[in-house]
Amino acid sequence: MPRINADYRKDAKKKIIDAAVEVAVDDGWGGLTLESIAQKVGVTKGAFYSYFPNSMTLMQDVIIAMITMMRDHAIVTLLDKDDIHAALDHLGNDIFLHPKSFLPVFIQAMANIPKDPVFVEKISVLYEENIAFFVSKIARYQKNGQIPEDTNLDDAARAIYCMTIGLALTTHMMRKDGATSKRVWVESAERILGIDSVRQ
Repeated sequence: MPRINADYRKDAKKKIIDAAVEVAVDDGWGGLTLESIAQKVGVTKGAFYSYFPNSMTLMQDVIIAMITMMRDHAIVTLLDKDDIHAALDHLGNDIFLHPKSFLPVFIQAMANIPKDPVFVEKISVLYEENIAFFVSKIARYQKNGQIPEDTNLDDAARAIYCMTIGLALTTHMMRKDGATSKRVWVESAERILGIDSVRQ
């Protein structure tokens, strides 16, 4: 019986987080309130406190969910493309030209990230996990000779990750040209990885 209860709680929390992501996509990060999420899920506002100790914990879980969604999407792209240039081009399109609906909202959320040290530590752990995932997925390009052997994949992943956040912020928050951001991102990622640009 306890296992069923644990599964039910996990599923209910996921439904609430998924609904919160949808509300944030529709109304922006600033429009994300307990009332709007409750309306989306079809529960009372008080029901949230059965699953989250406070609204800040829920918002933090929503940010973590969006980070995980972006990572999972990037991994699918990297596994789907056998050519490193095609993979970077596809990722560039997904980030700057045709972003998943939650990406601009995630950028808004990160700009207002809470200073809670426990949450910052969670984000830090997730960052390290994302770097490790990215390295594990691009290692095959190094093994088949598309990325030079002397390229440090861990350093490259960190540089590309941070560059991505910065360029996505300027593109989606400051309304800069997505095509320019994509070109800069792809060419810079190629240089960081030590590979020739297909545009040469």
